[in-house]
Amino acid sequence: MSYTNRLIHEKSPYLLQHAHNPVDWYPWSEEAFAKARELDRPIFLSIGYATCHWCHVMEEESFRNEEVARLMNDTFINIKVDREEQPEVDSLYMEFAQAMMSGGAGWPLNVILTPDLMPFFASTYLPPDASRGFIGMKQLVLRIQQIWAEAEERESIISQAGKIVDVFADHVHPEGELLPSEEHIHAASDLLFKTADPVFGGTKGAPKFPLGIQGCFLLRRARMSADSRALFYVERTLQMMHQGGIYDHIGGGFARYAIDEQWQIPHFEKMLYDNAILARTYFETWECTRTPLYKKIAEQILDYVLHVMTDSKGGFYSAEDADSEGEEGRFYSWSWEQIQLLLGPEAPLFCDVYGVTPAGNFEGRNILHMRASLKEYADQRRLDESELAHLLHEMKKVLALARDEREHPRKDNKVITAWNGLMIHAFAYAGMSLGRSDYLEAAERAAQFLEENLWQEGVLYRRWCNGEPHFDACLDDYAFLIQGLLTLFEADRGTKWLEFALTLNHELETHFKTEHGAFYLTNGRDPNLILRRCEFYDGAEPSGNAVQAENLLRFYQLTGVKKYLNQAEDVLRAAKEHIDLYPPGACYHLMALQRYLDASAPTLVIALNEQEESKKEILELLAQKFLPHKVVAWSRPSDEELRDFAPICREKPPLGGKSTLYVCFQDRCLEPLTDLEQMKQTLEKL
Repeated sequence: MSYTNRLIHEKSPYLLQHAHNPVDWYPWSEEAFAKARELDRPIFLSIGYATCHWCHVMEEESFRNEEVARLMNDTFINIKVDREEQPEVDSLYMEFAQAMMSGGAGWPLNVILTPDLMPFFASTYLPPDASRGFIGMKQLVLRIQQIWAEAEERESIISQAGKIVDVFADHVHPEGELLPSEEHIHAASDLLFKTADPVFGGTKGAPKFPLGIQGCFLLRRARMSADSRALFYVERTLQMMHQGGIYDHIGGGFARYAIDEQWQIPHFEKMLYDNAILARTYFETWECTRTPLYKKIAEQILDYVLHVMTDSKGGFYSAEDADSEGEEGRFYSWSWEQIQLLLGPEAPLFCDVYGVTPAGNFEGRNILHMRASLKEYADQRRLDESELAHLLHEMKKVLALARDEREHPRKDNKVITAWNGLMIHAFAYAGMSLGRSDYLEAAERAAQFLEENLWQEGVLYRRWCNGEPHFDACLDDYAFLIQGLLTLFEADRGTKWLEFALTLNHELETHFKTEHGAFYLTNGRDPNLILRRCEFYDGAEPSGNAVQAENLLRFYQLTGVKKYLNQAEDVLRAAKEHIDLYPPGACYHLMALQRYLDASAPTLVIALNEQEESKKEILELLAQKFLPHKVVAWSRPSDEELRDFAPICREKPPLGGKSTLYVCFQDRCLEPLTDLEQMKQTLEKL
């Protein structure tokens, strides 16, 4: 029998995957909440995302089951939420779930609420009937029916839910008195080292999640201290991640995480935010070490996004699914026979390098992974490394053509503002350093797409899908987009991006900031969110408050306006309590703190003459050194707007008709430089 529910009117690929369930789904809406109050029913809130493997499993096994659906429809008002569209709903109920489940929450996230939206039960995947240690949906619904029908039990449950909410309400602390210190940086580093896997990198044990934000933090730690452990940890992790199956050796890009400690067996979905963060991490590590491998991987990630994950209008898509042809990882895995057939006499070499065997390492098939680095492999077999690399590259081209004929994983074509901001930063930063115009153009096209489609009459929206902008942007959307726009400005793509960043910052200041503290996650306009909260810890994405603290410090370096410095200090003070409790969970706050404490953080003003001579050479000089706390402004005699927005550029003309570099700090500027060799020597000393 064919069914259609209210989700058929939604744009989200995840919600549309449930639009033909027999479950009577509502989207998150006033209609649903009013119906729950009218019928005096509990709410079954189910949260997931389009590329989530276990979300697919539960949809197929439980939500398509007519008996389960009948029970759910008779008992609940059923609400389905795409966590990527409404992160404020997801993060609120995920925090409740983690408390109720002792930290074991994940997706799909299923939470049962009172009609007043207070949670009293939480679970992840639920099969139709109890099995493999999971409670069954049928048994759960029948138990909730009993509770709701029994006045005493029901009253107890409602009271318990109210107490849970009260506990969380009592712990919303958006302000603080003391700033964190350098000791917090040491503490976070030491804890990361204690939990580090010295063989395979990352954190000991399984599952293993990519080290992105933590890697960027440790690179700055390595730059500002003599502690060699930081750089070793980052390099070991990035090398082993690349060798593992979590990396797509054919098409580029990283999967979400690996289920084993050797990075071999991934959950195959590819997320835009992961790849934006990892492109940045690999690229910064290349800047630190000049090891060509890291630059190559960063470029392969960005090339994958450019060719596979970019909308024709310029926005970046959200994700690619784990499943195809009804199986997890089918698109990415190979049988031994397929490799033999495609590569012929060259197959034995490829199989040896990438661990391909007749038995396979994943359900009878092979996830490609490198048993050793290319250099180690070449040295062991006395082969020329460059020749070997060329041979493997040609073989991978053959496999890529064959793979392209397969059924591709589903693509989540939502354009999320926050994730696009992260990717704009990655493309603009790499494009500026490498002199790659295609990367700079990709960053600018994405920024233009967001400005034209998601910035409507002074309102920023969270997501665009099939022509529709929707959902008020949250803190992360503003903060990550501001970060990307500032980097686009620093890459000399125009003062308009600095102006747009300042406009968005004003909106945050007006609608999100607490009086003397951090920024709320939301603008407070949704009356159905039972708590308005500030968030401080990093998750798969960095903390929005942390990125905004960094943005404010960058604004301060460009403008000298003390307000921005004061607001950054407000955020760091508010975050201190969370940093105290678990420093590694607040690595991006500690990155902002590293910038704050760096008295030598330079502002570089390049005053170009009318011919813009030496611009290419100056760009190359800037790219030769890892200076994570610098800001760059390209000044032209005709750009009056820039001097209005960035007062530090005033009275800094090109001297003697030559392009001139001004190196400034918080309290002084060095002698202006017009000679390239002197510029090089000065930048090397920074």
